Amino acid sequence: MTGARVDCTQVQAAGIGGPSTATPAIKFVGRYDMSDPTRARFDWSGNYATARFDGTEVSVGINLPENRDMELVFEAAIDDRDPIKFVVTPDRTSYLVANDLAPGTHEITVMRNSEAFSGSSEFTGFNFGASGKLLAPTERPRRIEFIGDSITCGYGNEGPNATCPYDVEVRPNVKVAMTENIYLAYGSIAARALSADAVTTCFFGKGVVLNFRENEHDDDAKTTIPQYYERTLANVREGNWDFTKEPEPQAVVINLGTNDFSRDVDKDGVADGIDLGAFKAGYANFVAYVRERRPNAHIFLAVPPMLTDKFPLDNARSNMRDVLGQIVSDRAAAGDTMVYRIDLVEMGTRYGLGCDYHPNLEVHRIMADQVIGAIREKTCW
Repeated sequence: MTGARVDCTQVQAAGIGGPSTATPAIKFVGRYDMSDPTRARFDWSGNYATARFDGTEVSVGINLPENRDMELVFEAAIDDRDPIKFVVTPDRTSYLVANDLAPGTHEITVMRNSEAFSGSSEFTGFNFGASGKLLAPTERPRRIEFIGDSITCGYGNEGPNATCPYDVEVRPNVKVAMTENIYLAYGSIAARALSADAVTTCFFGKGVVLNFRENEHDDDAKTTIPQYYERTLANVREGNWDFTKEPEPQAVVINLGTNDFSRDVDKDGVADGIDLGAFKAGYANFVAYVRERRPNAHIFLAVPPMLTDKFPLDNARSNMRDVLGQIVSDRAAAGDTMVYRIDLVEMGTRYGLGCDYHPNLEVHRIMADQVIGAIREKTCW
């Protein structure tokens, strides 16, 4: 990673937090449309709701407001139990997560795995049974923002090999993205290890300047991540996100560029090529945009794991490293010394592959360790 290690004897690091003394409440992390306070509407994967409660059981209310056959995948974790995956369907609004908890205080987190192009969802609350009660939430002063594409979303990370299907037919004519798990993606793993909240903006196939393709999965075919980054809901062009509504993250990790380099509009299996000058300009502009909204954050620019010097283009990884290095140098020359390049593992095939040649769980664990180390170097967490 670029930049010198911080002298932690001279830094007041953010604490890990703990149960607050505030009013009992559900804590929402991510971007939500709260215009109806009884229904927190959202579509970004990685958004999650968490609550502390006293009780022996818990159910979660999730509604799919759009009239469609699409079903969504969520992950629920209680205390130190292994997380469970469940599918949200249009015909149900409540899902039992556990009814065998020991009496006492527990904490539940429910995270959306399905990507934004799958449509919106509404969180309507938790039910703790007749004798259960909601408590004040855990407050975490530490906060990390992750901005990326399908890699950050955990696309295919639970798949067994490169040719496995991204979505699985769970019953006739109904397919669900069961191989994608952002809860087990590098960003979520790193945030939990650092006792930090994680806010994520990620979208399959999207780039900084150009997307992988321009006719799949969404109505905003030419919309890139810098444009999506402004939105409260990925699928609603109006109603930009109010960045003042959330605490500023101390660290931002940007993991983009794979789709710019891999762009294949004609679907011939060969990357179309890239204009490095335009890519650098677009990436630099996006970093400047993020800096305006995150004036005090450490910003880490990641060399993506799928880029090598043989795929998808000759010298792709070297060119990506050079571009990010130049952006870091340009920012430093202008007085911003809190932007760094981090070289995520060049995965190749040595660790195995997830669906569609994406990183599998092992590669996500390796990337998480890299991100943890990089953030600790700069924040002393």
